[in-house]
Amino acid sequence: MTAIPQPVLDYLRSAKTMTLATATPDGVPHAATFMYATDGGTLYFWARTGSTTVLQLQTNPHVSFTIDEYVADWNKTKGIQGGGECAAVSGEELAQILRLLADKFPSSSANASTANIAFFKVTPSSLSFIDNEGANVTLGPDEFGIDFHREDVILED
Repeated sequence: MTAIPQPVLDYLRSAKTMTLATATPDGVPHAATFMYATDGGTLYFWARTGSTTVLQLQTNPHVSFTIDEYVADWNKTKGIQGGGECAAVSGEELAQILRLLADKFPSSSANASTANIAFFKVTPSSLSFIDNEGANVTLGPDEFGIDFHREDVILED
């Protein structure tokens, strides 16, 4: 397995939300945004037990995700696109996740009930880190768009 570069880990740790894409077994897609915490490259989040995301994960663990934020200057664009598998967590791992989430989101964990909430981990198999900071890309008057500077990390052999 390939090690995740430190700038990617730093970005994962600093960002607050991810958009997670799930699908039914026959390919009907769904995307939703979640607050998350990380331990290394593993992403942890929670969702309501009856939500579309949870129902789709029960039959298809394959997911895609993005972590990014809008910036007006394309030269400052950063983000992550990834894919992997998602699984419910419980037991000792759940206690660890609750600590990670409480550390990252202290105001959302005070007096919080976990009734009707399921906790999950996303284990990425691939990550693409986009980092245009310092690229100084300029577009001509007839050009639109930008080529993003991307670093691909394949985590499975």
